[in-house]
Amino acid sequence: MICLEEIIVVRKIIDMTMLDKLKIDGEVANYLVQWDNTLLLTAYDQNRTFVLTVDGEQLLIRERLKDVLSRFAQANLIYL
Repeated sequence: MICLEEIIVVRKIIDMTMLDKLKIDGEVANYLVQWDNTLLLTAYDQNRTFVLTVDGEQLLIRERLKDVLSRFAQANLIYL
């Protein structure tokens, strides 16, 4: 028996100059950014990071982008 998964394609334009106008789905203290769960990662403000997930969620992490990227690099054994 072959099981076919439904694939939904959502096309959406995100204006990076207007991040503060986006509908945010949630704000979290921790989110494990991985290769397979993140499409976009950028600074939202000085102390928060904006994440667009592969599921289309728009989240804010209450951490600086620098810290989020550092944790991502450590988890994936990336050395700069």
